[in-house]
Order: sequence, then C-alpha cells, then structure tokens
Amino acid sequence: MFSCSRRAPRWGGGVFAFFPGHTMADEINYGPVLRAYPADCQPQAAEFLAGAGGFSGSRLWRLNTPQGLLCLRRWPAEHPTPERLEFIQAVLWHVHQEGFDRIPLPLETTTHQGYVRHAGHLWEITPWFAGAADYHLAPSVPRLRAAMTTLAAFHSAAASFPLPQEAECSSPGVAARRNQLAALRAGGWQRLQQTVARANDSSRAAARILECFPRAAEHVQQILDQAVQVKVALVPCLRDIWEENVLFLGDEVTGLIDAGAMRPENVAADVARLLGSLAEDDRSAWKVGLAAYESVRPLSEVELMLVTAFDTSGVLLGGINWLVWIYEQQRAFERPEAVQARLDYFSRRLAHLA
Repeated sequence: MFSCSRRAPRWGGGVFAFFPGHTMADEINYGPVLRAYPADCQPQAAEFLAGAGGFSGSRLWRLNTPQGLLCLRRWPAEHPTPERLEFIQAVLWHVHQEGFDRIPLPLETTTHQGYVRHAGHLWEITPWFAGAADYHLAPSVPRLRAAMTTLAAFHSAAASFPLPQEAECSSPGVAARRNQLAALRAGGWQRLQQTVARANDSSRAAARILECFPRAAEHVQQILDQAVQVKVALVPCLRDIWEENVLFLGDEVTGLIDAGAMRPENVAADVARLLGSLAEDDRSAWKVGLAAYESVRPLSEVELMLVTAFDTSGVLLGGINWLVWIYEQQRAFERPEAVQARLDYFSRRLAHLA
C-alpha cells in the first residue's frame, strides 16, 4: 500500500425514488475514520459529494489535505465484505507494482491497513484523480482509443495476479447470465411484466425493454449456450466499467474509477462492457476500439466470441435488471435522470438486438 505520509502522485485536484438530502450526520460521522490516518491526510476542508452520480451506493467526500486532494469513500453496508475489499485492494496494489497507476490505490492507515471499519461500513481514502468522466460530451476516435488501450494496460498488469482458479475454465459471468436468462424465460419475464404494468407509471424505455425481450431472448440464449462451453483464462476484471468510470483530460485518460465489482473473469467481460458503453451499436467504432485494445493485449478468437456473448447478453439482461431494481425491489436512486439515461441506453441497443 502507499503510505499516506509518502508524497502522492500528481493527481489533482414518478418512477424513481430519491435519496433524502444528506444530514449533518453525513458530514461529521467520518471523524473516527480520519483519526486512523496520518497527519497529512487530515483535511483542512471537506466537500460532501453524496454518490457523485454513481450507482454503487457509496458516499464520497473530497478532502483538501496537506498532501493534496484525497477522496474518502464510505462503502455501502451491504458490500463489499472485508474479504472482498481486501481482494480488490490486493489487486490494485499489484497493478501499481506492475506499473499501472491510473486507478486509485487506497492509502494506508497508521496501522498499515487499507480500510477502516466504522459505524457498520467499510471506509477508505484514495488520491483524488484529475479529469472528468465526460466522454459522452465529446466522443472522438482519439478518446475511444485512449480508453481501450488504458483498459488493456490494466488487464496486462492484472494478468500476473495469482488467482486460486484453474489456469483456464468457463467464464463465471457467462454461466451466471445463462442461468438468469433461463429463469426469465421460464416465467420471470412475465412476472416482471405484470409488476411493471401494475405500477402504471412505466417509462417508454421500460415498455420498449419488455417488448424487445422475448424477440431477442432465444438468440442470446443460443450465444450463451455456446459461450459457456469454452475454456478461457481468468484475470481480475472490473466487470462494471462504463464510460462514466473513465476520467479524461482532453484526449488523455487520467484514471479508471470504482473497482467495487472486481472479480476473476475473462477480459472479454470488461471489453464488452466498456466498448458497448462508448460505441453502442456503431460497428466502425467497435472496430476502432477493438484494434486499440489489441494493440496492447491481443484477444484470442475465443475471447472475441466471448466479447459478443457478454455484449449481447448485457444488453438483453441489463435493462431487465434495472426494471427489477426499480419496480420489484423499489430501490431508491440519487439521480433519477441518470437512471432514465441508463434505461434509454438499453432500450436503444435492444432495438438493434431484437
């Protein structure tokens, strides 16, 4: 781990429910956490950012400290477990040792821990990365290439991390999606459709997702049935890497943020998620993005097949997952407009798939 007392690298400075506004407790409850860190991590000023527009459920603060801007994160009570967070942090330490420093590495406490347990949550402090997740405001070929080469560099650095799994095995993500799709086709989709209908306030995107599902499901099932049979190498993958997790300054990527979903997986999962987010269904952009990734880390024919499997199944099941969270589980979201944008994304892409 980086010690907090060491010099930090030069990273600068109707349908939806709302989270209630943050309270004074949000502002003061981190005091015991900060006391676990050295003096140069103590903030001269702190800005509460709520979830900073993300969907992970984390709460974030930007700290102005003697060593520069830092980010204080409070993970949700539900996840990750201490064991999972220790795995994530071990991977981050490993990739930094391998020379990949464009992902935040948690700072050490005075007792050389990577996180603090306090008030039922896990907390950590990382450097604050300069840049903005603004690809959607200025998409371009140079930015697309930069994002994909950065992802490939992360995978290359993570590849030597020791995992307990066999050298090659079936993709756990493909197997999970195959099982989920089978359950939906066996009645889950119809139940969800009835739940959304009873809500009587669904958006046009929600209706489109439900309409497209049965037309695309059989085709995607066939793809997953084939993909689950192949054996591939697993490495630590981010698994939920969207364009809003990639920070840019101009055309340069300054960082990848939010590794909370990290698990052992084949790199195809990350390639499909990020490239699908950046390029959607623009085939020429897909060619550019894949070529950029492969300029750093070539993909095998099997991995390219898995990219298709992850992308198509992600488009089909991603929209369904959001409808489950909104209508069945009735989750609250901090920014309903961002949730609607995600539903619109899946609706657009399902129209191409179906």
